[in-house]
This record gives sequence, structure tokens and C-alpha cells, in this order.
Amino acid sequence: MILRPGVLPLLLALLLPAALPAQEESTLPEPKLLGPRTDQKEREAANKKYGGTEKTEAAVVAGLDWLARHAEEGGGWKADTYNSHCQGKKCEGIGGGHHGEAVPHPYNDAETAFCALAFLGHGVVPDPEGDDYQKLLDRALRTLQRPRSSWGMALALEALSEAEAMERKGRWKESVDSLADSLIQGREEDGAWAYAGGFRGGGDVPYTAFVVQGLVASRDAGAKLPEDMAKRVDAYLNSLEEHKGRLAYLKNGRSFGYTPTRTNAHSGAAIRELLDVGTDGPRHALHLGCVAADLPAWMIEWQSVPGYKEKFQVGNLNLYQWYYGTIASFHKGGGLWTSYFGAVKSALLSKQVKDGCAKGSWNNEGTYEIDVGGRVFTTSLAVLMLEQPYRHKKQGK
Repeated sequence: MILRPGVLPLLLALLLPAALPAQEESTLPEPKLLGPRTDQKEREAANKKYGGTEKTEAAVVAGLDWLARHAEEGGGWKADTYNSHCQGKKCEGIGGGHHGEAVPHPYNDAETAFCALAFLGHGVVPDPEGDDYQKLLDRALRTLQRPRSSWGMALALEALSEAEAMERKGRWKESVDSLADSLIQGREEDGAWAYAGGFRGGGDVPYTAFVVQGLVASRDAGAKLPEDMAKRVDAYLNSLEEHKGRLAYLKNGRSFGYTPTRTNAHSGAAIRELLDVGTDGPRHALHLGCVAADLPAWMIEWQSVPGYKEKFQVGNLNLYQWYYGTIASFHKGGGLWTSYFGAVKSALLSKQVKDGCAKGSWNNEGTYEIDVGGRVFTTSLAVLMLEQPYRHKKQGK
């Protein structure tokens, strides 16, 4: 068959995938947030400089191995069915509903993003033709181009932004710009972001922390952020109730049953450090004081309270809180980082599972990790914390 001039290019355009990635090096500026991950010598130097050791790196490698063995073949991770991939005795610890309900996990896109961030944090660059980890990461990132939850949107933006900033080929740029624009457009009138703004009115600290991380990372992928973003977020945090360094969940939080917490203080401190705003203010000092006074320790007790059927957790075994404490203390630096990361290492290295199919993972023993996140969530957060010495560059320093 003889094709007329111009027909072959048309046929190729119809047959090739519409999302064929660009392959030319992008002109992105030097990353402001991403640390020296991809160059092994630079990563090792940063790790040593900021307290990492051979043991922390071995724990990261083992954690990534567990995550890889429990990933979905089509891409991503599922907190509620990951143990269908177990070899031998199944791993325990599946994720439930938003408040621990025994229902299919509604945030598997967020879980996938955390896992993808763990691989990206160790310098794995996505590549559909690369090694097993690169292929795994590439498939996961493709699923994150279509996040299904609000939490997933913010975390997907962070992961896709890091992938674009590391790969620098433009493959993820359209998704980054689209997600960043959607989140910016969804900003509340008070300058923050909300998981359920229509119901409660105004922003909330946990969701704002996720969005800020995603948007700050998106700058390294070329996204443009509102010039007033940092200033308005700082003003929002200053408007919330504070008690002994603890921070409220949202404005008028008590009317919804919320009181100021240590976890929100850790999140607020991380937000300000990432945005490099308000870091010399009295509120930030109070929240950092809360971080310093609540160092990670893998200890937990369950106590009964008169009048309640369920037992309550006593202690700070909360990897979600530790994650933000790790970010905040790293960017603050100095003695706070030394003491906080020292506690992180002590808590995590002693509790990583050493044998069986669960080898390399961490048990989900804190309340939130038991009820919602499960073993996938716990393990990805633990890996991210141990990668912190080279995962980020210090902001504003």
C-alpha cells in the first residue's frame, strides 16, 4: 500500500497514546524544596550532616522493599486490601473509614501518594522502562493524575510535583498545573483550605497542612503561587485558639467538639517553616515549644474513662504528628532538630519488623494508624521521616 504524503504522520498521531510524554529536558529552575536525593554522594553527605546513619538508610531500604512487595500491579497501594499480596502469613493492619469504620478505605489515593513520596524521597526517578522501583513509581504516579479525594488531590500534587522536578521532562507538568490551580481556586475566604469547608465554614489546620506541602512542592515544578498565600495562611493560623502551644483545628472549633491539640501545633509549625512566614513570631515559638516538649516515643497505654465504653489511648504514639514534627524541626534546625530526629531514630529503628512478610514495615499501633491509615500509612510515614535529612532543603535558611 502506498501512502500519500502527510498520511503517515496523521496515522501515527491517531495510533500513539494521547498522553505521550515529552522527552526534552525542561528549563525548570534549581529546586528550592527538594533536597539532594538523586546524586548518591550528595545524598550521603546530607544524610551524615543532618544525623542520618547507615542504620537509618538500611531501615529506609527495608521499608521501600515492603512497600514494593505490597503494591498493586496496576499502580498504587490499597490500605484495606494490600495484604492480598502477602507471601505466607498475611500482614496485619488494614485501613478503615474516616473514623475507623469497618468499610472500604476511602483514601487509597492519599495512601498511594504517601508511598510514592517515600520512593521519590530516596531518589527514585519514575521511568516506565527503568528498574522495578522506577516502573512501580511510574505506574503509581499515573494513578495519581486522577485523585478521587480531597486529601488525595493535595498529596498527589506533592508527589507529581516532586516527580516533575526530579525528572525534568515535562511529563507531569500538565497534571501539576491543573491540581495546583484547582487547589488555589478552592482556597477559603480566610486564606486557608478546608476538608469540609461548606459544612463548618472556613479552613482547617490538617487539610491546610496537606495543601501547603503540595503547593510549596509545585513551585519546584514551575507552578506559580498567589503572592499573598504565605501572608494569608500566617494570619489564619494566628486567628485560631492557642492553649499552651497547642493549636485549634479550626475557628470556633469548640462548637464542633474540637479543642486545641499538640498535633495541630506540629502541623502549624511545619506550615510556617515550609512557607518561611511568621517564623519569628510568638505563636510559632509556642508551637515549636510544643514540638520540643513532645518528642517521639513508641510507648502507649489504653485507659478506661468512667462513663465511656471504649478505652482511650494515652501517649504520643502518633506517626502523623511525628511526621509534621520532623518537617518543622528539620527546617528550624539547631538543637530542636538534633533532639527531635534523635528521638525519631530511637522510636522507629527499634520498632521496624525484622522478619516474615511484614519485614521492613512498622505495626500500626497508634489510634489514627489503627483506625484509618493501617500498615501502609504507618510504613510510608516512617520511611519519609527517616529520609528527611536529604528529602528537603532548609527553607529560608
